[in-house]
Amino acid sequence: MLTVGLFPNTKKQSISTVLGWIVQYFKERNVRVVLPEDAALELKCTNLAGKLECVKNDITFGITLGGDGTLLNTAREIAPFGIPVCGVNMGNLGFLTEIEVPDLSTALDRLVRGDYYIEERLMLDAVVIRNGSPIYISPALNDIVVAKGGFSRMIKLKLFIDEELTADYPADGLIIATSTGSTGYSLSSGGPIINPKLKVIVITPICPHTLHSRALVISEREEIKVRMQATHDDIVLTVDGQAVYNLLPDDTVVVRRSPFRARFIRFTGKSYYETLRTKLRRGDRDGSC
Repeated sequence: MLTVGLFPNTKKQSISTVLGWIVQYFKERNVRVVLPEDAALELKCTNLAGKLECVKNDITFGITLGGDGTLLNTAREIAPFGIPVCGVNMGNLGFLTEIEVPDLSTALDRLVRGDYYIEERLMLDAVVIRNGSPIYISPALNDIVVAKGGFSRMIKLKLFIDEELTADYPADGLIIATSTGSTGYSLSSGGPIINPKLKVIVITPICPHTLHSRALVISEREEIKVRMQATHDDIVLTVDGQAVYNLLPDDTVVVRRSPFRARFIRFTGKSYYETLRTKLRRGDRDGSC
């Protein structure tokens, strides 16, 4: 039996209306629907509630209801299970999401028929090393950022690629992004746009205090180490703009290719470059990207 996991951003406006319509659509077609327990309770859909581990083990594919942040968070959660995910855009831009709300009916028809393909995306792991031991690890789909916190003081970062010192950055921080994340924070910091079919990593400094500093594009197989040099402890590690971990001046952040891949559901007839053109232009009009 086809089982769909719905992952809604419960804070989005009109989420209950859209969720109710999708649930009814699948019910009429004898498709089982489950929601993570916390979301089901908040949206008063307790009959659809399932523990997160059970949801991840049972579903055929996932559908997120929200923006890119909702999709990123869900993709990280279900990637270890090999489950594909498709995003319904209820945000401002939705660069990673596949479905716009006005196209829901047609898109759900295609999902039920299996009329789609799977696109795999590179993921990274960020590991914080303190006093020679790993103390924190997190997967990332978009980017891993080491940056100063609320104070205006810059930090000094040493970048190593495969154990070789590559650069010293006096800067506000450093962005280590996948090709998927190249259109996010990295782009706004002057980094290149990279087609996600290319399994590479882009390293972009944030406001570097130097005349000679450019983004680097390296192989997915190379390991990155970032060592902090600062006299203060106002340094943070941010993963996909969501998970935040406070760093100390002598910490090292190791970034390497994750053993898992994010699996996105895509429909034929839509190209990456069409999405790039239309959605980034929409970001210009909205003042957000």
